[in-house]
Amino acid sequence: MNSHTRGIQLSLLCLLILGVLPIIATVRTNDGSAITFSFWLSFWQLAFATPVYLFQRKQAQLSDAPEQNLRRLSKIQTWALVVLTGILFSAATFAYVLGVDQTGPVTFAVAIQAYPFFALLWEALFLRRRKSIREMTFILAIAISMVYLGTQGTWQLSTVTRGFWIALMVPLLWSIAHVIIKEMMNASAITPSEIILTRVLVATLLLGIACLFNQGFGGFLTNGMTYKFQMVALLMGFAYYLELLSWFSAVKHIDVSIGASITAPAPAVTVLVAVVFLRQELHSYQTVALLLVLGSVIGLIRYGRKEKSAV
Repeated sequence: MNSHTRGIQLSLLCLLILGVLPIIATVRTNDGSAITFSFWLSFWQLAFATPVYLFQRKQAQLSDAPEQNLRRLSKIQTWALVVLTGILFSAATFAYVLGVDQTGPVTFAVAIQAYPFFALLWEALFLRRRKSIREMTFILAIAISMVYLGTQGTWQLSTVTRGFWIALMVPLLWSIAHVIIKEMMNASAITPSEIILTRVLVATLLLGIACLFNQGFGGFLTNGMTYKFQMVALLMGFAYYLELLSWFSAVKHIDVSIGASITAPAPAVTVLVAVVFLRQELHSYQTVALLLVLGSVIGLIRYGRKEKSAV
C-alpha cells in the first residue's frame, strides 16, 4: 500500500467517525447530565491517549534523528498556549454534548459545519490574512445556511433556540483553538501527540472540577456510573481520540485539502444513520441547509487547493 492510499483510507476513517460521533452522544442514557458525560468521555480519551503518547516518546528517545531547532516560543509560552487551547477544548466538549442533546444529531451535525466561517474570520482579523472575493462568497453562503437552519426555514431570528446557539459555540471554540495550535506548531517543537494529551488532560481536570461544583462529591461518585452510561462514554472517548490520531496520521501522507475534502460530507453520514437507525425525521430546511453548507465547504477546499497549486 502506497502512502497516498493510506492517507485516503485514514481520511475515510475520519469521515466515518465524525459522522457517528453525534449519534453516539445521542444514545447515551439519562442517568448522567451533559457535564458528567463530558467529563467521562474526556477521561476515557485521556486513558487512550496516555499510553500512545508514552510509546511515541520512547520511540523518539530511541531514534537517532536530530531534534529540529525551530523554537520561536519559549517552553513556558508554548505550554501556556497548550493549556489555553485545553480550556477551549474542554468548553467545546461540554457544548458538543449539550448541543446534541438540545438540537438533535442532524441539526447539530450541520451546525458545526460553520467551522470554516469562524476559522477564516479569525485568520482575517488576527493574522491579517486577506481573503478573496470567492472565499468571502463561500463564507457568506455558510452564514446564510446557518441562519436558515437555526430559524428552521422561517428566517425569523426569534425562532432560534438556545440549543442552536450552544451548537454554534462548538465550531467557534474549535476554530480559535485550532488557529492557536497551528501557529504554535509552526513556532515550537511541540508534537501532535503532546498537544492531544495535554488538551484532554486539561479538559478532564476542568470538567471534573465542574462536576464537583455542580453535583458535590457524592453526586460526582454516583452520577453516570451505570454500565451502559460508561460504555457509551468509553466508546465516544475512544472514537474521538481515534479520529484525532487518524487525522494527524492522514495529513502525513496526503495534503490537508484532500483530507478535508474527504471528511467534509460527515453531516451526510450523520443524517443517514439518524434517519435509518434512529428513525428520526429529516425536515426540508435541514436538507437545504445541509446541501448549501456542504457545497460551500467543498468549494472553499477546492478553491484553496487551486490557489496553493498556483503559487
